[in-house]
Amino acid sequence: MIARNILAAIAATLYVLSSVPAFADVVAVIGTGRMGGAIGPRFAETGHTVIYGSRTPTSEKVTALVAQTGNGARAETSAKAIAEADIIVLALLWQATEDLIKANVDNLDGKIVFDITNATLKALQPDRNGAVESSAGELIQGWAPKSKVVKAFNTVGYHIVADPAQAGGPVTVPLVGNDQEAMERVADLVQAMGFETMILGGIEQAHVLEGMASLYFVPYGSGRFDEAFEYYFRKGTAPAGIGSAQVRGADSKKPE
Repeated sequence: MIARNILAAIAATLYVLSSVPAFADVVAVIGTGRMGGAIGPRFAETGHTVIYGSRTPTSEKVTALVAQTGNGARAETSAKAIAEADIIVLALLWQATEDLIKANVDNLDGKIVFDITNATLKALQPDRNGAVESSAGELIQGWAPKSKVVKAFNTVGYHIVADPAQAGGPVTVPLVGNDQEAMERVADLVQAMGFETMILGGIEQAHVLEGMASLYFVPYGSGRFDEAFEYYFRKGTAPAGIGSAQVRGADSKKPE
């Protein structure tokens, strides 16, 4: 009986250790709407300290979200949250993003900016007020050139972020950015929440992901809720024996 109890204690200890991240970050979640309220608790669940950035950090709504999040979470002004954080998650309306980035650009230097925003793309809706030529991701990287912008989670519903099991199967989060190490770190964070990831290129590809988001919202915008979907990229489907020489536009450099 003693031996069994010892083994059980060891197993419990190993489980706890395996659940703790190799290193925990302080994550500023800027925005306390549906997406911010979904992703903040997920970061806390995976061992990170969350600081919500809000215009009303002491409001009843934000206070309730902080209590729900736990793990030492708190709310501050967006500027203070950004200054204290290792990673900044942009979970706010696109219309508010430019002013926020430009007002806090010095405190973004060297930090990962986890961009969930979606701008209206002029190529898709040329007559829409505020539509952009490039993409939200590219603009944010331009406004904060010393930050490490990684576009992620902009193609996933807030309810799936909160509980990936609601999708009934795997969900892939595509990532783009200019800093490989930052993208790999974000991939680790996203995988810890129960998602698959795929790194798809530089920040210039953000317009593709934002176009995917436009498609994602079509069933919702037209009231066809029974047709709502989540993205899942099926890996391992390349033709047998294919090499770089057969792929148009592939990098011809051979791996060292």
